[in-house]
Amino acid sequence: MTTPPPGGPGNIRPDDFLPVISAQQPPPGTRTAVLALAHLHMKANWHAAPVHGFTLPLWYRGTYDEQQTAGEQVVIFDRSHLGRFYVTGERSDEVLGRLFATDPARIPVGRFSRALVCRHDGTIFDIPTLAHLDEGRWLVISGPRTQVSLREAVEGAVAEGEDVLVRDRLGETVMLEVVGPGAEHALHAVVGSNLPDGVPAGEAHEVLLGGFRALVAHDRALGEEGFWFIVSPEVGEHLWENSLSVGIEPAGLAAWDTLRLEAGTIEAPTETPSPATPYHAGLGDLVHLDALDGSRREFHGRHALEHREAPERVLAGLRLDGPRLARRGSRIRAGGVDIGACVNAAYSGALGIGIAVAYLPGGLARVEVDTDGVWQPADVTPLPFIDRPRAALGR
Repeated sequence: MTTPPPGGPGNIRPDDFLPVISAQQPPPGTRTAVLALAHLHMKANWHAAPVHGFTLPLWYRGTYDEQQTAGEQVVIFDRSHLGRFYVTGERSDEVLGRLFATDPARIPVGRFSRALVCRHDGTIFDIPTLAHLDEGRWLVISGPRTQVSLREAVEGAVAEGEDVLVRDRLGETVMLEVVGPGAEHALHAVVGSNLPDGVPAGEAHEVLLGGFRALVAHDRALGEEGFWFIVSPEVGEHLWENSLSVGIEPAGLAAWDTLRLEAGTIEAPTETPSPATPYHAGLGDLVHLDALDGSRREFHGRHALEHREAPERVLAGLRLDGPRLARRGSRIRAGGVDIGACVNAAYSGALGIGIAVAYLPGGLARVEVDTDGVWQPADVTPLPFIDRPRAALGR
């Protein structure tokens, strides 16, 4: 019987199929970026920490309270640490198509979609959001660790002589998201009824808000109704304060990460460490080897993805028995044999259990997870953990 070492981010083994990405703390003396609305977060009694190069609110009232409020009422998140930049020009579709494994031509004007950018070896570089705002006008929202590198990669895809402009908006805007079953109703008191009512799910609209151009989108990335706003810092300040004044509660990164994990919305590189490809991570539907007309697409990583073998492991969910919790790096065994480690884990307030995700061989129904020296049984389950509004759980 194999006895693996105690779990934990520091116990990555050289024979792991996928190494676990440990929490990255900046070196001593490193200055993190400050959110434009940091003064409002401080006023709301934030508990902050350096994450993704920014000082971010982890929670305000408490992570579990914020999870519950997001599932039953409505909360507001500051997502301004995510990269965001516009790509404009007559050939902007072609520029994005050279880089993205997801074909931009499949995203109609006015809509947005999660998308994939891969490295040349087919591993996942980022899972950004592509919003097709108008003909020749795109907004790209990067993952939390590619704010600069993804924009530079798009700039590098612009051929000499092409009149395509890539404009960074990270420092000029804030990004806020209002989430929960009461989001649409609550926003009526903040921005009026025309705005949330006029943006159907899956669409992104540019509007005037407070006299400034703003972008509003309607999504369900966390499994609940959500509206995200990209606005000027001045408008963002009013939007935040007005939201809190009508009873929308602030929520931090810890609640966001748990809600997205419950909803099966994975993030790069946390849940996609090398050598994970889209096929390991369950994102094969976002890979388009051919264009809509059947012609061959050329993009970063195409050769590796085209000549792939069936993955031996795929990303799966774990529902832990009992009160103990896993964490990133917790070892997993089946039949007494070590088979890998969790790439992420959390406590699900909606389910009342510990949950985790890991890359596992197929055919497993039950495993054991090392929870700080105690082996906790767990069910292997497909993602998402929650496939309906949280308020409907238990009905």
